[in-house]
Amino acid sequence: MNIAFFDFDGTMAKGDSLLAFVAFVRGKKRLYWGLISRCFILIGYAIGLISNTKAKQAVMRYFFADMSYKEFLQACERFCSELESRLKPAALARLQWHKDRGDIVVMVSASFEEYLAPLCARLGMECIGTRLALDSRVCDEQACESVLSGEFATPNCYGEQKAVRIKARYDLSSYEEIYAYGDSKGDVAMLALATHAFYKPF
Repeated sequence: MNIAFFDFDGTMAKGDSLLAFVAFVRGKKRLYWGLISRCFILIGYAIGLISNTKAKQAVMRYFFADMSYKEFLQACERFCSELESRLKPAALARLQWHKDRGDIVVMVSASFEEYLAPLCARLGMECIGTRLALDSRVCDEQACESVLSGEFATPNCYGEQKAVRIKARYDLSSYEEIYAYGDSKGDVAMLALATHAFYKPF
């Protein structure tokens, strides 16, 4: 049996899905204001002073801390059609090629697993992404509501963490051929696991 790992942003899909998701949930005006107010963080990331993880964590806190997890998941479901519209035809064709062969296909992304999971379900893919942490807030004496804490529940699924998460879930020695598709330095560790590695394939 074979297995194939696909990065999402830039590889399977056009553009940056996180900023698109923020705009979808919070609106473009709040997105732009948030980016302006956090410009020092984005500049630090652009010049290499701030890591991908810290930059994304800052964005997450600003836009989503204290949001109802139920409402967040509902937004993720609605966002699925937008994600689907960003998919590259060539990537979908390659995905179908793997599925026709009976290969296991897995999306491995630094983006949030919560909004990628509905799309993966539609595409017939397994999903590995960055997961979000929750807080429990007491609503009344009988019930409480889970809300986003603004932190990550897992390490950011970027760079070396992609390989770590893959190896934690799959015994790669049990697969005859391993395919990997990526488009950035954040995919290098994942590509190194493959017997067939494709950089910027689509």
